[in-house]
Amino acid sequence: MIEESFHKYIKDFILKSGEELEWGKPISDHFLLEGKIIKRSERTYRILGFLTVSTKRDNIDESIYDNKLDALKFTPRKKVNLDDNGRQTFKWLEEGWIIKEVRFEKDERTVSSSHYRMGFRLYQCEELKRQQKMEQTHHEFLEIKNQILTTLSSEIVFQASFLNQNKLGLQNIMRVVQNLKKDELSSSSFFPEKWTLGKRIKFFHFINAFSQISLHRKEFDWKEIGASYFQKIGGSKEFDSNKDEFINQLEEWTNVPAMELGLTSLGQITPVFFAGQLSGKYVAYDWGPVHALTNLSIANGEIQTKATTLWLVENRAILTRMAAAEQFLKEANSLIICVDGHLRSAHKNAIYQILNNSEIEQVMIWCDYDPDGLQISKEIYEAVCKYDSFTIKLILPDQKVINHWQQYEQYLLRFLENNKMEQEQIVGGVEYWKKWIRD
Repeated sequence: MIEESFHKYIKDFILKSGEELEWGKPISDHFLLEGKIIKRSERTYRILGFLTVSTKRDNIDESIYDNKLDALKFTPRKKVNLDDNGRQTFKWLEEGWIIKEVRFEKDERTVSSSHYRMGFRLYQCEELKRQQKMEQTHHEFLEIKNQILTTLSSEIVFQASFLNQNKLGLQNIMRVVQNLKKDELSSSSFFPEKWTLGKRIKFFHFINAFSQISLHRKEFDWKEIGASYFQKIGGSKEFDSNKDEFINQLEEWTNVPAMELGLTSLGQITPVFFAGQLSGKYVAYDWGPVHALTNLSIANGEIQTKATTLWLVENRAILTRMAAAEQFLKEANSLIICVDGHLRSAHKNAIYQILNNSEIEQVMIWCDYDPDGLQISKEIYEAVCKYDSFTIKLILPDQKVINHWQQYEQYLLRFLENNKMEQEQIVGGVEYWKKWIRD
């Protein structure tokens, strides 16, 4: 009478813990069946309510689906109030699109609530739509992937007319795209964790559009990317709502500033503030006050440091406070970089160059003690944990240090249940900073 998959749906989404269903007799002349919601133990048997469901089993994709159901935005756990006496309500109930749920008070007779839930038939229909949409998305992904690889694998990428930075950026795009698999699209680390599947596909279109125009134009405007790709009215605005995020992610994939790849109109320059000794192809800074590099100078700079301790801090206030402590940087042989919030490509590039070109012995990670600070510290940790030639230390709100990310995360999650704190509240002083280095 009730197939196992239907019963599992009710158990997973409608019944509460410890509840069971006892099915009664079918309601005459209709495809309706009533089931008691009960809870039993060795000594007790309680009737908590009842469900009214349909036993009708037609194909889930047939044309009788009523589009008015879409307006109610049913989900498996959503409760909806409908007119019990309405002809449409009864029709939906009889055809299995909805389920009626009634709950009793403790006296097992008085109705405490009555509402409608997503029926198993509607659930199956929505699952079918979701699967079809996923298949379409995967097909779209594979089409774009093939276009990008076909375009970038052409000989023009390797012609001598291409600047080294341009060639490097396009080759890095090829490397990332080759490693992207459709089954991992929703979870791939090549995208920001919070991006939806739709946003990832849109960025993939952006990469395709950017690659095509970068291959054939030495310089181009932001608006030209969408306009040349979509070739329709409004095409130039297709990527506007995600402009900053897409450019940042493009630079993550290419490891080259967008301006070096031909995008000239934005004029975006990302500063990287730091204090300590640092040198490179075009720069040379000694121990002293706060300085700043740009994403452009970093990309071409091959930067390195003589420091053995690298501090990565979230806020500028910490950077300026530590830099103001006379002789601390030199005595502690430290370089301090402020990531200025969430880690961007310019900061990652600077960190990677320093770690690859220098003799760093330990990295100190110091962020705010709030949800954003925890996320930023995770981004920093993930950027440096791939190296095993130095010690990583994370600063706790009790002015102690810890070496393991899992322990730090657990500590912060417990701390954040009742607290929130900025770095500046425990800025400490030179003695603390030196102690953290020694610990």
